[in-house]
Amino acid sequence: MDHLDHAAQILDHLRAMLEAELVQARGQRLLIRALDTDGLFERARQRSAFNAQLAQLERALGKALESAGHAFGLKQVTLADLRKAAPEASQSLDVCMADVRALASSLREIDAVNLKLGARALSRVRGYLAALAPRTVAYDRRGASRPMDDISTACRVA
Repeated sequence: MDHLDHAAQILDHLRAMLEAELVQARGQRLLIRALDTDGLFERARQRSAFNAQLAQLERALGKALESAGHAFGLKQVTLADLRKAAPEASQSLDVCMADVRALASSLREIDAVNLKLGARALSRVRGYLAALAPRTVAYDRRGASRPMDDISTACRVA
């Protein structure tokens, strides 16, 4: 039971981390709207640290569940087998895992919305830059346009 309690503690910590990250991800929309580049870079740094810590906790959870399975004499560790071996303890694990899955799904949805908002903001900034500093376009003999990066008004004299 000691290993399952440890797994439950890890899942509680994962749930708390995901809840805090959801709040931060929702706040990221304001940074995108304001085009706060410093805030967005800081947010990206925080998300990177979150992802690293989350991966570490996932590995610890896997080890705790594997240890619990071995303590019960299971060759393969599945939640169904753990439910049979320890029904009460695995029931709390099921509830925690369902919460973690729901929070992860919500975070995935918010990230998708933030990605779309970021793409819109980027296209708007590119449009403003194109309006402020238009690129020169010249036509070739077939009428196709091509950007002219190197424009020179000097001519060669033989």
